Amino acid sequence: MNLWARILGQLAILAVALFFFSCEDETSILGFRNPNKQFKVNYVDIPLQSDVFLMDSLRTSNNLETQDETRRLLTGRYTDPQFGQVTATAYTQFFTTQTAKTLLKETATLDSVSLQLRFDFYTYGSTSVTPQTISIHELEKELQYDSINYLFNKAATPYNPTPLGSKTFSYSPENFKKYTKDRLDTTITVRMPLDLAFGQRIFNSARQFRDGTTAADSAFVRAREFVKQFKGIAIVTQDADKIFGFSQTATASRITLHYHDSENDSLQLHLAFSGMTSYNGIKADRSGTPLEVLPGYAQPVTPDNDLRYVQSGTGVLTRLDFSNLYNFIDADTNTALIINEAELFLGAPEGTSVFDPVDALSLRAISDQGYLRRLADRKTNPAQYYADSLSLGAYGGQLTITGGMFTPVSGQGIFTISKSGDNAYFNGFLTLFAQQLSVDNENLERFRYFAIFPESPQIGKSVNRLIFQQQNIKLRVYYTRPTQPQL
Repeated sequence: MNLWARILGQLAILAVALFFFSCEDETSILGFRNPNKQFKVNYVDIPLQSDVFLMDSLRTSNNLETQDETRRLLTGRYTDPQFGQVTATAYTQFFTTQTAKTLLKETATLDSVSLQLRFDFYTYGSTSVTPQTISIHELEKELQYDSINYLFNKAATPYNPTPLGSKTFSYSPENFKKYTKDRLDTTITVRMPLDLAFGQRIFNSARQFRDGTTAADSAFVRAREFVKQFKGIAIVTQDADKIFGFSQTATASRITLHYHDSENDSLQLHLAFSGMTSYNGIKADRSGTPLEVLPGYAQPVTPDNDLRYVQSGTGVLTRLDFSNLYNFIDADTNTALIINEAELFLGAPEGTSVFDPVDALSLRAISDQGYLRRLADRKTNPAQYYADSLSLGAYGGQLTITGGMFTPVSGQGIFTISKSGDNAYFNGFLTLFAQQLSVDNENLERFRYFAIFPESPQIGKSVNRLIFQQQNIKLRVYYTRPTQPQL
């Protein structure tokens, strides 16, 4: 038993007894009830206190090493009365494609330059077919990962305020959602001309590669050198009532140099975004909303309206307090307690026909300082890395590292909370993890707080949200308690 739990003493145990609602499960499959039972099977609904906080660093970069990750460029703007105005700006590098490495002829002349972006059919916000306006700007600074190869939603890479081009367009959110649901292989793009001088600089780089005699002349086909001269572009929202996604990896997403030479007309050189560094800057103005009370990162608050919030993209998370579970486990009457099943229940979210919910959630452990608990770096902090490894080992495989963070698991993967079939409520079973929490192991680091974390759609590539009632959040535990045998 942990020392901190024992210090709570009998007052805490009494409070737990009064606070919880516990029932004996009298269900049997066949036969008569044994009047001299050696075990009592019960369940208890343990209310979990909660509050809301801002995640300090939410990765929105398109990780090139993770195979199943969505590689999306998010842009646009929409307003939600509960979460405020949310704005997304995409930042991405570009580079020569294989087909563009053909040597230009001496007579090659640039005619124009254009940008084409393919929709990946993610859309959020207004469901109406309304005009959206974006502009394209050249970055003034290289995109550089931090020490763990991440770029975050709160970043904002400086760009030239003079646009290279702009475009106003409309699309049907209803059709986009249908394409996604039906998995239709449909290509819809936005295309716009870009500043000719911008294209000429790239074209000159291709010429230099054609005539070059040194490595320095080959920037057009050497990515590290190319991005020093052409740092990338920002896709900036000018007027919008929704956020939408462009595919970074689609061949239809590209910059095209249109040119001719003395022998051929309508020739093209393509530059792509696939395989290059990119991320989404996602900002929120929460003025006039229930969440305007959020003071800053990792500083939890309790909204006055008794609602709990989760939003992808902006890093709004709900924090669950597991203290009541530990108080129950550590009660003197439960020293021989065996947990048979544990179900985390969030209740039914606020209904809305406009703002799509998060489909699946998980949990992330929170440190004593209020930040999401991350595995220490083995090189820079070996002592903490060793301590973290011991903590993971004490959980017997029921705690893992996902995205660098401590995450409970269930079955063959991480523990998830999702809609229960046709029912409206969200729930999930974390029985093995709860059983491990009940083990009397001095090396077991009990985390008091866990964050409800969006899993699907991916948190850094979407802005989906959920709202729950605090009073509905609970942990139902089915357990067996041995009784003294009758002589």
